[in-house]
Amino acid sequence: MNLSEQKSTLPSKLAGERLELGVADLRRSIELKEKDGADTTAEKIGLIEKINNIQYSSEEKTSFDNWKKETPLNSKDQPIQIDDSKEILGFLPEVPNYTEGPVNLFFSLPTGFSDDDLDGIFKLFSQKNPNFEISIVQYTDDVISVGMGDKIRNKSTNLDGQYYGHYHPTGNFVLENPEKLPNSFMLGLLPSSGDVRGFLKNPDAVKNGTRIYSKNGYVLITPSVKFDNPDEAVEEYKRIYLDLFLGVNKFGFSSNEDVAKYFQEHFKMDLQFFLNKMGKNIPR
Repeated sequence: MNLSEQKSTLPSKLAGERLELGVADLRRSIELKEKDGADTTAEKIGLIEKINNIQYSSEEKTSFDNWKKETPLNSKDQPIQIDDSKEILGFLPEVPNYTEGPVNLFFSLPTGFSDDDLDGIFKLFSQKNPNFEISIVQYTDDVISVGMGDKIRNKSTNLDGQYYGHYHPTGNFVLENPEKLPNSFMLGLLPSSGDVRGFLKNPDAVKNGTRIYSKNGYVLITPSVKFDNPDEAVEEYKRIYLDLFLGVNKFGFSSNEDVAKYFQEHFKMDLQFFLNKMGKNIPR
């Protein structure tokens, strides 16, 4: 679930105005504007932010700062040497990257990173449902990076390699009418509009497929067509995606099969859902 890429496209004056309005005023503004067919992206983002008020505690900030100080120096050319992919979990922070800048760790495994290795990292990481995103990019058989995100976005992604996948936390947002929302969204496995735009703009990075993980399993996304204008292709999806945070399912998705059909028809992407025991036990 990701709001940040929408925020970055808003004019600064408009963004400031929407934050000055209260929750009731924003709801009223959205209702009136939509009746007139006007764009309500700014108001919806402002309303979602006010409802959730996501913050970073002083303890979280101190913990992340201390983690950065204790992390060994590393780069793509001089990655951290490990003997087992599971060692990577011990290098990751326990709190979000609250800073504005990207933070990546680079690792090298002499025997090379297999798909099973990378899949295992995400599955182990997601077991406790951490409240922040991570991403993995593979550059060569034996070198990868792990990007540290915050509570609402995956802001440390490198796309100059094969983008194996990223992790979506669940539970960071207060969601209205959860019983009406798509199962994939509740499970943390529905690609955000930012995800979709990134996949369309960087087809070489995801040509072998990419994955979104959560504590409930993962979805495999395989794009098959390059879009000449990815921003235009994702615009409608972006607007409807925001409504999900406000308890409105304008997609009309009632099953993961509906989601897969939509993505194939609109973006020429194949989606396959792989739910674990926890995900399968959540009512659809």
